[in-house]
Amino acid sequence: MLYLPDDSSSISREQVTEAFLKAVRLIDKRVAPYLGKATTRVLVQGAAKRVMDAHPFLGYLTKRPYTDIHPSAIQEELSGVTPAELANGLNDLLDECFAGLRELTGDLIVPILHDEVTHQLKQL
Repeated sequence: MLYLPDDSSSISREQVTEAFLKAVRLIDKRVAPYLGKATTRVLVQGAAKRVMDAHPFLGYLTKRPYTDIHPSAIQEELSGVTPAELANGLNDLLDECFAGLRELTGDLIVPILHDEVTHQLKQL
């Protein structure tokens, strides 16, 4: 499932990163009342571990919670990564987050949240 545009030539790494962070914050906002505040951090870190082989630049997410990441502060981590590569990696990361969330809750939260996140990211 594509969330962020694969053809990201018209957007910057910062814009892609900010869009992703907004999406994860939305997931966190919706999931926290049911599963606790730490759940999204664990989901993101676990997802990063699973996609790190295909997207090594996402390895920093396995060591630092996404809540500690500011788009302007991670440019060193993303040097040499094109916006399209970043969008592809973050799409895969979101897919893994939703897979983990589905394991925890079944279809209780995922379908509606998935639609909401997809709609938010299409606004980019």
